[in-house]
Amino acid sequence: MRFISCFALIVSALFVSPAFSKTGVGVMVGNPYWGLELKHNSLRMNVSLDDNFGVGVNKVFGINDTPFYVYAGGHYVDRDKYSIALTPGVGVEINANPVGFYIDFGPSFYLDEMDFDWEARAGLRVYF
Repeated sequence: MRFISCFALIVSALFVSPAFSKTGVGVMVGNPYWGLELKHNSLRMNVSLDDNFGVGVNKVFGINDTPFYVYAGGHYVDRDKYSIALTPGVGVEINANPVGFYIDFGPSFYLDEMDFDWEARAGLRVYF
């Protein structure tokens, strides 16, 4: 029942008003994978380009008119130990139009192992 409640909360958060209103494409590096990222309004989607497959989706919530934000979502990582995770966290994005640089940090709660891991990433996006 807790899993269903958490899943419903994450899905409903994906459809709340956007924190930022731009579309950007870029690259990101970090843990658990590195790859390409697409951001449309406040929805971020990424896919890994390293040896193991990984995809993720996050909803970004801006904090007033600051460069800081919180995010919530999840990712799937095809590794020996971990697979599906819920990913809340905090971050900061510095924009110099049309380029944005960001850093994220937060725990990932892996549902299949019932374990968590601290993960961070940095990325660079070009907005259009």
